[in-house]
Order: sequence, then C-alpha cells, then structure tokens
Amino acid sequence: MSFVENKQIAREFIDEVFQKGNIEAANKFVTPELIYHARGEDIEGIEEFKEWISSDRGVFPDLQFTFIDSIVEGGKVAVVWIVEGTHEKEFRGLPATHKKFETVGISVFHFEGNKIKEAWQVVDALTAAIQLGAVKTTIPETE
Repeated sequence: MSFVENKQIAREFIDEVFQKGNIEAANKFVTPELIYHARGEDIEGIEEFKEWISSDRGVFPDLQFTFIDSIVEGGKVAVVWIVEGTHEKEFRGLPATHKKFETVGISVFHFEGNKIKEAWQVVDALTAAIQLGAVKTTIPETE
C-alpha cells in the first residue's frame, strides 16, 4: 500500500465508522486482531471494537468530524481532527445533558497491508467535559 492509500483508508475509517455510524464497515478497514487504545482502555479484537464504538455512537449519535491534518510515515498515519456532537445518553456516570460539545483529537493508525492493525486515539476530553457541564471551572478572585 502506498502512503496516499493508507492516508485515504484512515480518513474513510473515521468517516464511515465513527461519523456515519456504519459499524460493520470496520471489517473493511481493520484486521480481526485490531488493538485500539483510547480513554485509557485497550480494546482488543474487531468485535470488541464494534461494541465499543456502537456504545459511543449511542451516547453521541450525531458525531461530526472535520479533518485538520494528516501525516504519513512508514506504515503509520496520524490524523488530527475536530469532533463535535450532542450528549444524548448517560456516559461514564454523567446523565445525558443534551448539550453539544466540540473538541480536538488525534488518531495514529498502524497498518498491516491495507488494514489498520493498531490505533492510538487521544482526545481533549477536558474541553468536552467542561462544555457538557461534567467539570466546573472557577476563576480565582484577584486581590
């Protein structure tokens, strides 16, 4: 696979699976032994990944991604994106707020042939948590 093809696969994977919620399309983009690192979790195997992403899509059904940049090196592709969505169901103990959030993240995909075999995802969850009201911010009074 060429660098350009891997870059396209990474973007299509995010678009089809995360944004459009086409969970079964994961079969086209990842190996059965996928390891997906996100939010301090290691999701192992395509079936566990599909359950994980399906759960997230249930909580945030209108996720929209905007691609900002991508870098390709060897068998890896890094994609920087902005994600926005609405919190419609309980998530990690936080009841649905029905509020919108927008934050940034990066995904680094490791390829085996033309499929993703491992991925690392980092999201600015603090910004999202503040926007959803899960974290309160205070500004100290000046003297």
